[in-house]
Amino acid sequence: MAGKTIVILLCLVATLLSVPAVSAFGLLTWISLAASSTGFVAMALNQFLATRPRMLEPLFGGLDRIYRFHRTLGITALALILIHYFVTPDFQGKQLTSGLNIAAKTAGEWGFYGLVALIVLSWVKRIPFTKFEIPYHLWRQSHRFIGVFFILIAFHQFFIKRPFGGDALLAGYLTIFAIVGVLSFAYTQFIAFTKRRRYEVTQILRLPAATVVEAKPVRRPIKAKPGQFGFLHFNKAGLREPHPFTIAGVRPDGSIRFAIKPLGDYTKRLRELAAEGDRILVEGGYGRFTHSRGSDKQIWLAGGIGITPFLAMAESLSPQEKRNIHLVHCVRDASEAVDDALLFSKSQEVANFSFVLHDSQAAGRIDADKLVAGAPFDLNGADLWFCGPPPLRQAIVTGLSKAGKKLGRVEYERFEFR
Repeated sequence: MAGKTIVILLCLVATLLSVPAVSAFGLLTWISLAASSTGFVAMALNQFLATRPRMLEPLFGGLDRIYRFHRTLGITALALILIHYFVTPDFQGKQLTSGLNIAAKTAGEWGFYGLVALIVLSWVKRIPFTKFEIPYHLWRQSHRFIGVFFILIAFHQFFIKRPFGGDALLAGYLTIFAIVGVLSFAYTQFIAFTKRRRYEVTQILRLPAATVVEAKPVRRPIKAKPGQFGFLHFNKAGLREPHPFTIAGVRPDGSIRFAIKPLGDYTKRLRELAAEGDRILVEGGYGRFTHSRGSDKQIWLAGGIGITPFLAMAESLSPQEKRNIHLVHCVRDASEAVDDALLFSKSQEVANFSFVLHDSQAAGRIDADKLVAGAPFDLNGADLWFCGPPPLRQAIVTGLSKAGKKLGRVEYERFEFR
C-alpha cells in the first residue's frame, strides 16, 4: 500500500540526512545516531497513526491495516533504539549546558526503558509459559504512556550532546517530527474525544448468537457507510473503555445497530449490563469494507458473527441495485442466525440479491464446491467479500482456485487492534 511506502521513505530520509551530519565521526557512531534518528521519526509517525486519521485510510487499505502497520512500525522503532543503545557513539559533541546534557541523558534512559516495556507488552499479549493474557483495558491504559516516553526521548534528542549543530538538515528534520509526535499525542489525549457522538440505547436484544444494541443519536450522528465499524463506549462501570465493533445497520434518522457476540470478558459484561436508556459514545465510521468499491459480481461470505457488516450492506441495497450479489451466511446451526428474516426479505425485494443461510450441522461445512453450486452466477471474475475465521477464507480461496474460478479480488478486514 502507498501509505506504508510513504512512511518508510520518511524514515529513510532521516537515515540519509545522518550521512553528512554524522558519518565523519566513524562507522559505529554513524550507525548509532542514524538508528536513533530513524527510530525517532518512526516513533513520531506512529504517534500520528494512533490518531486514527481517516484521510489516510485509502492509502493503507483501512484503519485495520493502519493498526497492524502501527504495531510493526513500533517494533521496528524498538529495534533501532536498541541499536543506538548498544552501539555507543564516540565523538566530541556539541551541547548547550552540562546541566541540560545530564537531564537529557536521564530522560533518554527513562524513555528507552519505558518504551521497551510498553512495546514488548504490545507485542506479547500472553505472558510466556503461562495462560495469563494481559486484559485489553490494562493494555490500553498502559499504551497511553508511549506518548509520555516519546516526549522524554524528544527532550533527549534535543539536549544531549551531538556532533551536528541546530542548522544541520537532520536537526531541522528531527524537529519537525518531534512536533508531529507531541501534537499527535496531545490530540489523542484531549482533542480526539470531540470525534465521539452521543447516543441513547433504545433497544437491547439478547439473541442466542449475539447481543443486538440499537441506539439513536442525542444530537449529531456519526458518518458511517454500510460495512464500516465504530468504537463503542458505554458510560457505565465495567464497560467504559471503547471497543471496536462492526456497525450492523444505519437508519436514515442516524440510529445505529451493533450485533456483538459474547466472546470475551468485555462482550459478556456488555450482554449482562447493557440496558435501554444507557448513554453511549460512538466514534466512526472506520474501515474500507464497503461493497460500493466492488465489481458488478460479488460473493459475500460470512462466518458466524461475521454477518454484521453484510447486514448493514444488504439493508442499504435498493430494488434498483445493478450489481449481482450473493450472500452466504455460514452458521454451526440455525440458532446462530442473526436477522436472517431481514436478509430473506431483502432477497425478495432486490432482484439481483440472493441469500443463503448455510446450516453446517445439517448441510456439512461450506466449501468452494458448495459455494459455486449455490451461486446464481458464474464466480469467474467475481469479488469475494469475506468476514469470518481466516482458515475458512483461506480454504475457500484455495478451493475456488483449484476449481478454476479466478476471483477478481478478495476483500476482508484484519480485526486485530493490539
